[in-house]
Amino acid sequence: MRQYLDNMGDLWEELPDSRARCVQSTVAGFVGKELPFDEAVDQYGPFRLAALGSPAPDIDEPDDVDLPTVSEVMSRADIFQSAHALVSGLKWDEAASVYDVLSVAKWLEGEG
Repeated sequence: MRQYLDNMGDLWEELPDSRARCVQSTVAGFVGKELPFDEAVDQYGPFRLAALGSPAPDIDEPDDVDLPTVSEVMSRADIFQSAHALVSGLKWDEAASVYDVLSVAKWLEGEG
């Protein structure tokens, strides 16, 4: 079960039947209150995931996010290293900055 913090810092848990139950509150007698999940969000929201502190429920949670693959990261690292070699091999009036390297890396990727 996911747990959420409301706008007052009370802790709610999402129940399987699209309901929410308050499990920890600063208001006496509020613990145990159950509402339809959407109604609880409307009245006491916005809800934030208790573990992550992220806005919820209308964002992608970490399980839903596509992370880059190793080959994608390595190919980007290769491009950055190539850009760095190109930039550091040129004669500059001033020292080249990381922004110069990133600009060349974007050009090497075909984006700029």
